[in-house]
Amino acid sequence: MDAKTQHQYAETFHALHRKGDPLVLFNAWDAATAKAIAKTAPAIATSSGAVASALGYADGENVPFDMVTGLVSRMTAAVSVPVSIDLEAGYGDTPEAAARSATEILKAGAVGINIEDGLSGGKRQLVNPELHAAKIKAVRDAAKDLGVQLFINARTDPFLLKFGSPDECMNEAARRAKVYAEAGADGIFVPGLTDLALIEKFVQLTPLPVNIMVTQGVPALPDLARVGVRRVSLGPWPMLAAMRVIGQAAAAVAATKQYGTFLQPDA
Repeated sequence: MDAKTQHQYAETFHALHRKGDPLVLFNAWDAATAKAIAKTAPAIATSSGAVASALGYADGENVPFDMVTGLVSRMTAAVSVPVSIDLEAGYGDTPEAAARSATEILKAGAVGINIEDGLSGGKRQLVNPELHAAKIKAVRDAAKDLGVQLFINARTDPFLLKFGSPDECMNEAARRAKVYAEAGADGIFVPGLTDLALIEKFVQLTPLPVNIMVTQGVPALPDLARVGVRRVSLGPWPMLAAMRVIGQAAAAVAATKQYGTFLQPDA
């Protein structure tokens, strides 16, 4: 991808985070799904869990990083829309490691990343917010060096890791959002936050565009739009749904000894 195109994609991706009309990301896990989704979607984002599962690994930075960068290169070459990558915790526990990882992702053509504060040393645990902020700043500096307006979506995991009561989780997430915003984050991603009243309050507490992930109990899209959410991610659910359909189709073929309309290319 040439620098001009990447710059345009980065600007477009930032602009898609609108009040009242959230960016809905039907997450992809390979080049084929990216192409299918891009037919009707304004941007592509990966789910680390879906990517890991598709490649035969457990989630949590277990996919070799060269496989991640290879996937990014294939996806960005396959679609003509902005691509954002779930970079987990930055593939490293230091700011320098996160900056190196982000640099390679940018060189592969991406214009956005998620970087989370709930993974350290291969364990699911909340890291010191100042350390995560240092990662964000290092990533921002690396992106500036490459001349790319990278969208840094800072994921914070108090709700996912059950930091405390819902109010305690929200207050901790809001505290971290402020620290991450000051470090250069462009958005705040809060998996596990599903209560509409808390979502509305969190939107009011943070200066960053709020990203909500679809899980059981998440409010409807019009409700999320009404309270100010600017981005909604479907996470691993599209991949899980696709695998369920494939499993059911395979079972039907095995049981009936017939191909079925599902397996006819023009069906």
